[in-house]
Amino acid sequence: MKYDEFLKISETLSNPLVEEWKKQKKKIIGYYCTYVPEEILVAAEILGFRMRGTGAEGTSRADTILSRFNCSYIRASLDLALEGKYNFLDGLIAMNSCDHARRMYDIFKYKVVGEILPENFPLYFLSVPHILTERGYNWLLEEFEIFITELENHFNIKITKEDLNRGIQILNENRKILKEIHGLRALDKPKISGVDILKMNVANSAIPKEIANQELSNILTNVKDSGGNSDNRARILLTGSLIDNPLFIKIIEDVGGAVVSDMLCFGTRNFWDLTEERGNPLENITKRYYYKISCPRMMDDHKRRFEFLKERIEKDKVDGVIGTRIEFCDLNGVENALYEHELENLNIPMLTLDRDYFLGDIGRYKTRIEAFIEQIE
Repeated sequence: MKYDEFLKISETLSNPLVEEWKKQKKKIIGYYCTYVPEEILVAAEILGFRMRGTGAEGTSRADTILSRFNCSYIRASLDLALEGKYNFLDGLIAMNSCDHARRMYDIFKYKVVGEILPENFPLYFLSVPHILTERGYNWLLEEFEIFITELENHFNIKITKEDLNRGIQILNENRKILKEIHGLRALDKPKISGVDILKMNVANSAIPKEIANQELSNILTNVKDSGGNSDNRARILLTGSLIDNPLFIKIIEDVGGAVVSDMLCFGTRNFWDLTEERGNPLENITKRYYYKISCPRMMDDHKRRFEFLKERIEKDKVDGVIGTRIEFCDLNGVENALYEHELENLNIPMLTLDRDYFLGDIGRYKTRIEAFIEQIE
């Protein structure tokens, strides 16, 4: 597959690899959050597909169920489901990542399954603790055990320790390659743009991981040989609410910013931490997801997140931070406010932006980002 062909996967929901997977009678399960254990899905030979609003032209259908005070990303994905765009799925995993995403389990159960999707469409709910404690770890371990049993019963399969170890190895390889590619954009002369990095991460979430590893390895080899580009006015780290639309990063890079680092769930939060490959595989998977670089849903982990942010600012030679918040995303709204205060004490400039998932007011974003870059200069 050519470089551009791989990136193009990010532009639509279905793609040739998904279609081929379905032709082979294999299963696809959608999920909303990076706390969903992909190792278990790979072990079950199930394709995990990250839910997006890509291609949604509005939320008129979803607005009959959810109010306008709900996250526009969640409403966009629901609108597509109500339109039948997610009918290629064979199941959905929801979890309590935030109040908006938490509602999707109930909405699919009462409004989508049986009307848009088949009556026997399986729904799974993972209850992930919001604080880091030994009790919380044991809770999550039990949740993953239940999840495995539900998959086995519904799809009439058996998931062994050997299967879980295979899933760990495949996901670790995937994350290692993505970390290497991340390093190429953090060079003094970045060899890859922030736009392409995001497209790559989105595509990676929508295809079988074994194939993704082959394609990403090819990209890594080719990009390593490129000359790099230092033609930018400021090196930017991007954090905050979910971003799966490369247009937002293009706005930053079109006005002279180079997005050389991030703390995003379609970015470092998803691939930074590896899973231990020795010992009990399910315990190792649980430790990885419970103690990984967290998002603001983990209430008592802000200090560790800020230390990671400072580390990335230093190692990736970041000039300024842009924190975004999708409207009504209280978790990232509070987190960005904390970062802004803490980074001010370190003399690191930060811009916070409220935005809609659909990026309607592009001119406003462009003006504010360009002014921020001028401030850095």
